[in-house]
Amino acid sequence: MGTRTVRRAMAGLMLALLPVLGAASCDQEPKKFPGAFPDSHTDVSAKQAFRDFHLDVPESAKVVGYYATSSDDEYPMAAVLRMPCSAVPGLVSGNRFRKSSSADGAIAGVDVFAGLHGWSKEKDNADDRYLRSLGGTKYLGVIVHRTGTGCTVYLDA
Repeated sequence: MGTRTVRRAMAGLMLALLPVLGAASCDQEPKKFPGAFPDSHTDVSAKQAFRDFHLDVPESAKVVGYYATSSDDEYPMAAVLRMPCSAVPGLVSGNRFRKSSSADGAIAGVDVFAGLHGWSKEKDNADDRYLRSLGGTKYLGVIVHRTGTGCTVYLDA
């Protein structure tokens, strides 16, 4: 095989690989999920995240925002829900949450998350808090803030 033939073969190979290399090198837009917080690295739908955390969310609940990263070993998940306060007892009992307080260290994560999403610990310290163990030292924390007949529910795992 002559030098000219080798060059042609190499050029042909490069031209054949160009679309593949170009597609692989492009920064593809990450998939966006409805309700995901805009700057989160969410890689699953809210419905899938709730299912993965064995969380039964009432149909009357509206997802205000959430994030969940299943590809992370820790699988962080947090959400803000709005629902009628009448649905909260079912959420609590149906998901085996236990009553907690701000003094419980395991609830601190949801306090921080809720604070970043409009909740004020100083003003709303009387709000109900709940926990459920996810195994080991990991917990799913909940804060329920009542405003009339509507409740904002903050979830953090």
